Amino acid sequence: MPRLLALSFLGLLATACAPRRPAPGASNEPRPDVVLEGAHLRSYEGDTLQVSGTASRVLYRRAGGEVQATEVVVRLPPGKGAQGSPGASRADTVITAPNMDGSLASKRWVGSGGVVVRTAEGLVANTPRLTYDADARRAHGDEGVTMRGPDYQMRADRFTLSSADQTFTFEGTVQAVLGGATE
Repeated sequence: MPRLLALSFLGLLATACAPRRPAPGASNEPRPDVVLEGAHLRSYEGDTLQVSGTASRVLYRRAGGEVQATEVVVRLPPGKGAQGSPGASRADTVITAPNMDGSLASKRWVGSGGVVVRTAEGLVANTPRLTYDADARRAHGDEGVTMRGPDYQMRADRFTLSSADQTFTFEGTVQAVLGGATE
């Protein structure tokens, strides 16, 4: 996501004005240098699309490379490992989050406010917060996750998602109900 935003903002930043001073009595938090409404995002590594998505609103602060976005939908295409695996889907993993904060420097972003992950295989995961590392192409969460698949439900304390091969790893207390489970 951070690489994606860096590419999207390159043209805008070249023409951006100097940071504005806050009005007397205004918040100490600096105003963003760039505000985008209805943003479409894409990040490439060479010719390979790494991440795409949309955001209702994106705020960018040049000084620290900080990015804040709302109503974010991120699509993570499967990596080369997933495409060559038997039975692996070539469809994207989709992550939606009401809020996203990231840093271009660290190449990490944090989705919060009730994050939903959907895979092509029909898995739907819900977690309060998810951290994505663009370099490792991994997401993780430490605040619990609930999942529902075509014929199971589960809950776990922590998880890791590899977007390269679209696999989940669960840790801590893991509870599962198999075979057409319903709530």
